[in-house]
Amino acid sequence: MNKPTDFNDLHRLAGLDAVLSQVEAADNNSVKLWPEAVNLRELAKKEPTAPRFIMPGWLPCGYATMFSGHGGAGKSSISLVLIVCIALGRSFHGNPVEQRKVLFLSCEDRIQVLHWRLSHICRFFGVSIDILSENLSILDLVGHDNIIYQPSRKGPTLTPIYHELSGRMKEYGAQVLVVDGISDTYDGNENSRAEPKAFVNALLALVPAEEGAVLLLGHVAKSSANNAQTNEGYSGSTAWHNAVRARWYLYPETKSGYDKRQDPTGKLILELQKSNLGKADKSMCFEWDDAAHMFAHVQIEEESHFDKNYRETKERNEILSTIVNCTVDIPAASSGQRTAFHVLVAQPKFPFTATAGNAERKCFWRHIETLRAMGMVTDGFITREDRHKVRLLVATDKAKSVCGHAGYAAGGVYRGGLSRTF
Repeated sequence: MNKPTDFNDLHRLAGLDAVLSQVEAADNNSVKLWPEAVNLRELAKKEPTAPRFIMPGWLPCGYATMFSGHGGAGKSSISLVLIVCIALGRSFHGNPVEQRKVLFLSCEDRIQVLHWRLSHICRFFGVSIDILSENLSILDLVGHDNIIYQPSRKGPTLTPIYHELSGRMKEYGAQVLVVDGISDTYDGNENSRAEPKAFVNALLALVPAEEGAVLLLGHVAKSSANNAQTNEGYSGSTAWHNAVRARWYLYPETKSGYDKRQDPTGKLILELQKSNLGKADKSMCFEWDDAAHMFAHVQIEEESHFDKNYRETKERNEILSTIVNCTVDIPAASSGQRTAFHVLVAQPKFPFTATAGNAERKCFWRHIETLRAMGMVTDGFITREDRHKVRLLVATDKAKSVCGHAGYAAGGVYRGGLSRTF
């Protein structure tokens, strides 16, 4: 009997049952796309371990971290210092860093610029560039095809560049992958919810789960660039925010100048805006050092207990005065397009500005809760023409007395077709 070479031969020589048997055997031997279920019995025998970080609080092991900022803000320069710190196992501006092997994809800066920066960074640390060769591999990809993920006729797919990257990670033994930047390597739909996650997961598959990490450098949306102190320091869909486990945002520090305008101070603030494995309450401050030719860390001075109490009391008094003297309804909502903050920020004596960041807005709502506890503000309600009730933030008689304001008469006052019940 001749040996069959394909299913047609097998069917002709041995019949349909033989073909079905071969198909069933192939199905049983197919490669599984997912891992086996977690063995909870084995897990119960082990002591649980806390989440690991390469840089505590900032750079978690086994996950992706996004480092965002407006173009030209200083992301590439600051990230290169961090990369050197990871390769050397040196602290990064006071934050301890565990040593790892790093592969850096430089899609925006050529080797001449990188050489200039590296020479000054290494001089700052008192080491020579060649000592980095053991743990740092740099690819100058300016002018090369860098797209890892892009659309195709069959849908979004990984490109041959991804497989090239996979080979380089193995060749260099890299544990940390740094990509500068997202826009150079991702050609999918930025506003999609699924594609950014697929891109990030594909990169995570290239690093060791227990000790590796992915750091993605990206730009921010135009709206965020115009509002430096935002809590949405990323571009595109919220899927980018959700795809990473930590997110950093770099923006220029400003201070209130004439007519509440925000004037730059020359310093940069790096803010930890998201941390799934810890508190997102960290920040760093940088200032350009002409002598070192790099951004140097600036110690953020902590307020004394007396100064903090004085500032908070002053802010609280100004908020209360603004509420008492406000001539428009103040919604009690803390989220949405028209909140109490949105209304009060337009008033002249309000202590915060429209560009206030997430920390300042949280501070405002803490003051509101304190004023509630003091009996200075309470909730009121208005009934709109469509009979929908809206909760308002109103000053109490006690607050009006303190502020020397006569205020409105309580109960049943009508204005603009709205029924007011306080």
